[in-house]
Amino acid sequence: MTSDYDVITIGSGIVGCSIALALSRRGMKTLNVDCLPASGYGSTSHSSAIIRPVYSHVTSCAIAHESRSLWQQWHDVLGVADERGVASYTECGGLVLVRAGEESNYEASLEAMRTVGVEHQHLSGEEVAELYPGISLESFGPPRALNDARFGEPTGGAIVGGILVPASGYVSDPQLACHNLQVAAEVLGAQFSFGRKVVEISRNGQRVGGVGLDDGDVVRAEVVVNAAGPHSGYINRIAGLQNRHRISTRALRHEVVYLPASARHFDNGAGFLVDVDCGIYQRPDGVDVVIGSTDPECDAEQIVDPDEYSMGFTDQWTLQARRAGQRFPELGISNVARGTVGIYDVSDDWIPIYDKSDLPGFYMAIGTSGNQFKNAPLIGDMIAEIVGVGIDGRDHDVDPATLELAHVDRTVDLSFYSRNREVQATNSVLA
Repeated sequence: MTSDYDVITIGSGIVGCSIALALSRRGMKTLNVDCLPASGYGSTSHSSAIIRPVYSHVTSCAIAHESRSLWQQWHDVLGVADERGVASYTECGGLVLVRAGEESNYEASLEAMRTVGVEHQHLSGEEVAELYPGISLESFGPPRALNDARFGEPTGGAIVGGILVPASGYVSDPQLACHNLQVAAEVLGAQFSFGRKVVEISRNGQRVGGVGLDDGDVVRAEVVVNAAGPHSGYINRIAGLQNRHRISTRALRHEVVYLPASARHFDNGAGFLVDVDCGIYQRPDGVDVVIGSTDPECDAEQIVDPDEYSMGFTDQWTLQARRAGQRFPELGISNVARGTVGIYDVSDDWIPIYDKSDLPGFYMAIGTSGNQFKNAPLIGDMIAEIVGVGIDGRDHDVDPATLELAHVDRTVDLSFYSRNREVQATNSVLA
């Protein structure tokens, strides 16, 4: 089979499906190719799907806050009905715990929220304790490894307060949200092909020419977008782009813990919680608490081959559960591990690459990790603007694309996500 499309997107996770919808809305004939059996079956299905604007860069904060406005009206954003239903966004608010002496660590995030216009409040330790009954305000940080003899012992100091951000929440079913985008794109003519692996990036002269698939098929297009998640490095390699960019990505394995909430945990409607002192974050999920890691320095990165990694729980599950137990002594740790294990495509500074490449016609939406799910309503539009600049004959490196954000009344320069940017300073998951 030889078919012609305007754009081929490699990947049908939340990023790839967002791209399909945005490009289809601009009248392009699109095809998404994915080696998995359905949309959202990769990293998307393992996402904690937290929606929050707490970032230390204004652009990241603005994009996230604009996306939250779109999650609030998700049905209208889609514009079509999905027989499976529409993913639900729950606005529960969020709290970032602050340890004594570390107040200045969050100044960049606070300044970004002030600039964008994100409402936030400073809570005292007493107000934090009122919001979260049963919480311990002792300091246990910096986080320690599970085999550290001092694990679980207070290190002195205390949690003196928190930054409350009401305009935050989570999406209950990230895989469903991905399917919603697929259906909306298909109504406009977008096509999806599953269970097929891209093994070649073909060329037409000096520019991209399409893709070759593992079953021998060749599909032609003048634009190809790498949205392959943890396999993005492989796609860049077969495109001849290995080690061509200043920012690199890697496949990082993560475990997420589900535990039954303690009896008082949600009495006051507590939302998601970022606890850098203990090295975890958490959010509600029905009667459960979902617990992830903030990737503290004492935890070795689990860089893996995306085709060969363990889906079983390890001591990391126990470590995250016990870290949560430090903060909430009433939290019972189950004898049977529950949760999810997935891999993220992570960049050097946890900021994604939304950009062109040195191969004309080849674009990237990679390095999105777990934190870019929140921006799914806008990722497609960002890539569409960058692709549009290329189609118009402009050089995005010199004359970068921009994106208008209607709800926050701001225009963002998309060169912020450049493949050749300087590595940005980050503060754990609050990149």
